[in-house]
Amino acid sequence: MRPRNGRIYYGWWVAGAASGIEFANAATAIGILTVFVIPMSQEFGWSRTEVAGATSLGAVLGAGLAPFIGGLVDRFGARVVLVTGGLVVAVGCLYLSMAQALLGFYAAFTIVRIADQGMIKIGASVTAGKWFYRYRGRAMGFVHFGGSFGMIVMAPMVQWVISGWDWRTAWVMLAAVMLCVGVIPCALLVRRQPEDLGLPIDGIAESSRTGAGAGPERDEREYQLREVVRTPAFWLILGALFVASTATSGIGLHLVPHLTQQGLSPAAAVGAVSVMALSGAGAALLAGAVSERVQAKWVLTGLFVLAAVSMGVLARADTLAETYLFAVLQGLVGSGVNTVAPVMWASYYGRRTLGSIFGMSRAAQVVGFGVGPLGSAILYDRTGTYQGAFLFLAIGAVGAAAVLATARRPSLEGG
Repeated sequence: MRPRNGRIYYGWWVAGAASGIEFANAATAIGILTVFVIPMSQEFGWSRTEVAGATSLGAVLGAGLAPFIGGLVDRFGARVVLVTGGLVVAVGCLYLSMAQALLGFYAAFTIVRIADQGMIKIGASVTAGKWFYRYRGRAMGFVHFGGSFGMIVMAPMVQWVISGWDWRTAWVMLAAVMLCVGVIPCALLVRRQPEDLGLPIDGIAESSRTGAGAGPERDEREYQLREVVRTPAFWLILGALFVASTATSGIGLHLVPHLTQQGLSPAAAVGAVSVMALSGAGAALLAGAVSERVQAKWVLTGLFVLAAVSMGVLARADTLAETYLFAVLQGLVGSGVNTVAPVMWASYYGRRTLGSIFGMSRAAQVVGFGVGPLGSAILYDRTGTYQGAFLFLAIGAVGAAAVLATARRPSLEGG
């Protein structure tokens, strides 16, 4: 993982900065917002559907922005995108700390979610994909480890700040973390791709590459975007990711309210968020390493099936052991999918238009992120329970696995 001159390959510094902004970007996560649901709803009298609507609106608008941002990352690199997105999140969190009405909450959290889904997620994943080939899985795992580790730290910290001070102070704290851990390192370290600095990919000179698959030219054709969209695999993967994202996101916002309804204490319910994040941190590193040895398609298919299993566990969970079992499984799924999906795109279509491809992919996922929480909220408000919603989401996850399994990698000769 080091070039022959002994220096650390600069791509790892880029991946470190991307991991840092993913850490700070936990501020935008539904798993963090769920900690705010009860205190903000109690103060303002908002329903679950009203709160979920803000996450859905921001997700849908972010989906519209993602393909455009992906193209910009291909042309100019991710630094400006990540810094701008981080600043928007920080300002949005500060505004949320001063929210007095539902309209203000919608405006601020919608903008925050747009920056999250339409900018930060695109920039962080794509920049890691462009700097690595042989170690792409590990680099992507490192980046997404930051996001999961952010959840590990932020969920209990937010709960602690809310308990010791109030929910407004917790939003201010999240803004400060984004500025210090996310924005500043990205401004200083992120660059577009190794060729811009005269470096070989992975920091290994082409003459030093040995063995099958040693270089991109051996295993990875660089597709033009117009070629990509003509392959059946592109649309099958896109559809599978949309359905799976709808299924997995339908839980996050409602997790703490559901568990407290099942009889767990708020502290235990928030603890499940931390367990999920801890599992996700390990999953990011594990999934990244595994995807370098096993076809990413099969890793992703397995994760979708595991998502369905986790939803079945959650529907029945009314003890701490069952709750934490769900949290472990869901952490594996959420972080694993985020890590492996961009690896799969790169392995199918190369690095040249990875930003544009991942932007379109992220748009499909983000629309799913918007549909899932809102659908679960509507079913809850109508029935008073989440059981029906979780069953529907589990069926969707199994369907996504079946679709993805049919997506064949385009041939090197022309797809």
